[in-house]
Amino acid sequence: MIEAKYKWGEQSFLTASKIAYEYSLKHSFKRYLGWIFIAITQFGVVAALKKGAFGLLLFSTVLVVYWYFLRWPIRAFFIKRSFKKSKLSNKEFIVKIDENFIEFNGIKINWDEIKNIVEIKEAFLIELGSELLFLPKNSLKNDAIKYIVKIAKSKNKFVKDEDGKR
Repeated sequence: MIEAKYKWGEQSFLTASKIAYEYSLKHSFKRYLGWIFIAITQFGVVAALKKGAFGLLLFSTVLVVYWYFLRWPIRAFFIKRSFKKSKLSNKEFIVKIDENFIEFNGIKINWDEIKNIVEIKEAFLIELGSELLFLPKNSLKNDAIKYIVKIAKSKNKFVKDEDGKR
């Protein structure tokens, strides 16, 4: 059995939220929205050049700017605000993992209930249906990381996120 402890501070909550959001986005239809906005922008350019209609170009440009530049800062603002009101604010988490279960602050989760353990650069994401639990790697020792990977592989629950951007 391994044990990890970490404090759920504002920055770790924000990091976990961003990682979970990007991971969920990568596996949903929403990942194509940016491409759709770019296509609309191209139609807007053609409409502006051929007919002098700049409405579609302006609308699509606003959507592209939002999608690629403003989406995360706006989301982060609301995440920080909700974190300050949350009961989890600055709470310490104790995670125990063995071959039979994963325990988060005394709540046992059997391996049957776990969809996947996703390893990314900074953390493990534990998928429970539509929910994700966050386990930062900096709360673990190297042996613990290897142990989690070994158990997850033995249970056919291990996924390595290969995109390398995080």
